[in-house]
Amino acid sequence: MQLLLITGPAGVGKSTLSWEMSAQLAAAQVAHAVIETDELDRVFPRPNTNELDRIQPGTIDVSSINLAAIWSTYKALGHTRLIMSGVMMHLNFDKRWILSAIPEARITVVRMLAAEPTLLARLAQREIGSGADEQAQRSLRQARRMASEDAESIIVLPTDGKRPAELAEIILRKTGWLNIGGQQKD
Repeated sequence: MQLLLITGPAGVGKSTLSWEMSAQLAAAQVAHAVIETDELDRVFPRPNTNELDRIQPGTIDVSSINLAAIWSTYKALGHTRLIMSGVMMHLNFDKRWILSAIPEARITVVRMLAAEPTLLARLAQREIGSGADEQAQRSLRQARRMASEDAESIIVLPTDGKRPAELAEIILRKTGWLNIGGQQKD
């Protein structure tokens, strides 16, 4: 099972890239699924450890339970490719909860990067509420931390000056997801 994990700071374009990759894969008739990790734990009130342990012993995060449930449906439908997007500030920890939900996953990490002015411009297009300034500062902290981390064994995707369609094509070709039967699918 192949899993493309699209990461990067909030506002960099992870969702947009995921949707564009999905559109290109669909156009090429390549079966796949897309999951945004933000939706795996969007619940109030958050379940506590005891509630989660009752559902699945040893689990401390509802995201893992929900991912396993969603993936079991996609797997039963015959899917072997999954695109997931999320900030993923603690990549080793995040890989562990993903693998606990989908043990057979072979994860390829794509880290999206953007220059700070680009990131702020993108955030300004989507963040219009009272928390916009706080979100901008949080995204800049995330971007700075990710830019300083080791990028070994991940695909780093600079996004400045590139449109989503171009970025999606770069990743899909680099990962071979558009290779069908040894032929490059155009």
